[in-house]
Amino acid sequence: MKNFRQSTIMETEHLSLADKMFGILCVDDNQFAETMISEVVGGLMAAGCIEQNIKIRRVPLEDDIPMGVQFFAEYTDVDAVIVLSEVVPFDYIKQVVIDIQLQWNMPTLFGSSNAPDANEPYLTVAERAIAMVMLQEEMEAESDEIMNPDRKSIS
Repeated sequence: MKNFRQSTIMETEHLSLADKMFGILCVDDNQFAETMISEVVGGLMAAGCIEQNIKIRRVPLEDDIPMGVQFFAEYTDVDAVIVLSEVVPFDYIKQVVIDIQLQWNMPTLFGSSNAPDANEPYLTVAERAIAMVMLQEEMEAESDEIMNPDRKSIS
């Protein structure tokens, strides 16, 4: 059995967000949606992501979330997708998104205004997305089997 060393979050601080791409999928197109998007974009940029590497798409209903996530997986080079909604999506929608996430090896995180454990839901989801992208990069760098992995071809 192989022994793995446990990495700490501190080791990922040297990784740059300047070349990382994030997709933001927002449900609805109203003023509240603009506020959600603005907070997430601000959080990503404050951490070092450049504005040109943040792709924003909107879907009209929660039921359309899987199609939006699939769009990011198939037609963009984003490293993670952040789904923003005023309400927490139904469990079946989350399960479909998890399936897409696993198929494409692309972190997908949900943020909503009524998340039960979130005091700052949009900033928190941006921070979680950054942490997942950095963890994924660190794990790929430590991989003995794959020197330059194409995350979308790994399933």
